[in-house]
Amino acid sequence: MGDAHTARLAAARAAGLDYVSVAAVDWQGRLRAKQIQLAALPQAFTSGIALTSAIFATDSAERPIETSRFQDPANGYRDALLRADQNAVYGDAFGSTPEGLLVLGSLVDEHRVYCPRAIVQRELDALAALGFEAYGAFEYEFHLLQETPQSLLAKTPALLARLPELTRMYSYVDQSLTAPLFEALRQAATRSGSPLESLHAEFSGLLEAALVPAAGMAIADRAVVFKALCKTLARRQGLMAVFMAQLADSFESAGAHLNLSLRADDAPAFPQAGAAQGVSATLRHFVGGLQRYTPGLTLLHLPHLNSYKRFVGTSFAPRANQWGIDNKTCAWRVVTATPALTRIECRLPGADVAPHFALAAVLAAGRRGLEERIEPGAPCAGDAAQATPGGPAFPFRFEAAIAAWRAAPLAHEVFGSDFVEAYAVSREWQLELLRRRVTDFDLQQFAEGV
Repeated sequence: MGDAHTARLAAARAAGLDYVSVAAVDWQGRLRAKQIQLAALPQAFTSGIALTSAIFATDSAERPIETSRFQDPANGYRDALLRADQNAVYGDAFGSTPEGLLVLGSLVDEHRVYCPRAIVQRELDALAALGFEAYGAFEYEFHLLQETPQSLLAKTPALLARLPELTRMYSYVDQSLTAPLFEALRQAATRSGSPLESLHAEFSGLLEAALVPAAGMAIADRAVVFKALCKTLARRQGLMAVFMAQLADSFESAGAHLNLSLRADDAPAFPQAGAAQGVSATLRHFVGGLQRYTPGLTLLHLPHLNSYKRFVGTSFAPRANQWGIDNKTCAWRVVTATPALTRIECRLPGADVAPHFALAAVLAAGRRGLEERIEPGAPCAGDAAQATPGGPAFPFRFEAAIAAWRAAPLAHEVFGSDFVEAYAVSREWQLELLRRRVTDFDLQQFAEGV
């Protein structure tokens, strides 16, 4: 257990804390927690605690997925076993006392194949067998709205009320007006153990929060913790923090960029002095794997029907399976400012991504590139969307991404056929719900026109 985690546990015990939250991560990238007595935490670390497997039986709006293998009354909605992780002890930023704890864990035994953290751990272990450790962080783009879950029920996207103090890109004045909110978010992130490296306003009221880099599982763990505390803080302020990929035509799309590097023997493995553009063979082969195998794993990066609206019209979402040096039009932006900061910025995911799945997909594709010594296409220096494709095209339609996921050999090899099918079914449910629903588009298009 790390020093910070040990210190948090010691402080909780010294403060006489009664209860602690222990959480799993679901397929939407949300924390599903239950409170247990602090005295029972050692048992949670060793033997685990019961947590319903129905955390996988609902969609992003908490509707039961009727076709899900976990929506199964005949099977009694069996419990899963959640084992708390001694290296994933975070502060409860909004607990009743400063010593409050949030401990993340992974499902074990028969449910391990469906657990996002367990899936990531398998890839981290496979990477370690090659002599590498993953290091990096997510940066989230999201909107703050002057809305509540109740007010949304009476709104169409065009009527959403954005926070008026945040309307201009990188505006010092706008950010000064929201300084108390920014500071509260920074403090909550630090208290939780998911500190922010930077926070600023981007386009059309979009905020971008970059997390401090970490190693291994913490790359994704910190992202889900930050997202949860961001939503909690906003609700306490009478606002909503919204991580949809695309809200409305007047809003900029929102991404969740994964900045990733590899280390070998505690040294950066991506830079190489004297090599072309300072890029090592390790970095090239990793990018080669991303280009070749990510199209079949796109569903893990773009998990919702709304995810694909980010790639329609004008936005900063990458359109092509290209890589380039400091080129933000590419899906794989390679940053080589200094050897220590050399990394790949994976720009494909939207803000609605489940961080553990995106991390697992990147590690799996990149690892295969290392194993097969795959050379990427030539780096792109201009608009990637206008350049010759560097790799197979991404399936930028939801139905196509589901089909590509089911057909991808790497998905079955890495994630297992049981998970591949269960996850595909959970995504198809969104299409079924849309087919059943009469939308504002239907009314505007057909009420008078037919």
